[in-house]
Amino acid sequence: MARFSNGADHDRRRALAVDLLAEVEPEVLRRKAFDAAGGDPRLVVVGVLAGELGLPVAASDVVTAAAAYHPHVPPSADAEAALGRLVAACGGPTELTAARIGLLIQACEATAGLIRNAVPLVRAGKPPEEAVAEVLRADPPVSHTRRRVRGEDVLVPLAGTPFGAGPRECPGPAHAIALATGVLAATPG
Repeated sequence: MARFSNGADHDRRRALAVDLLAEVEPEVLRRKAFDAAGGDPRLVVVGVLAGELGLPVAASDVVTAAAAYHPHVPPSADAEAALGRLVAACGGPTELTAARIGLLIQACEATAGLIRNAVPLVRAGKPPEEAVAEVLRADPPVSHTRRRVRGEDVLVPLAGTPFGAGPRECPGPAHAIALATGVLAATPG
């Protein structure tokens, strides 16, 4: 995956993810997220995004694999099995498959966290777009990331940059915001 590589490997792998998202219209995601809202936001986010990417995956497999996404988390047997099913459904063991799965996994928890953090604001009467903007400013779902430096895991705060910055910036902030605002627009006040 791009996230766990450097240099030319990172650039090539990131370009795959960026190209995949370039084919997905955020407004379509917003409408479909509104229509699918209800229940676990992770399943809605992943189901809608996978559908727009044309990926025949079980959203529950993405949720299970996402729990073991980071290298410092030992994968469970369930996560390994879910990942195997995702690899098969997304085209076999290639960099393109990794890019597809990476987009789904990264969207899963982060976008669902954005939704969860914004729900109280929407229920208090804020429009979804304003609620999302406030959460991204004051209570982002991803407050830090990890980097490996000389064999050590280092926490890197994302203060002021909820989608990261530079070469490791989130490839789909508009997509995440669209998914979140779509679900939130369907949230009862």
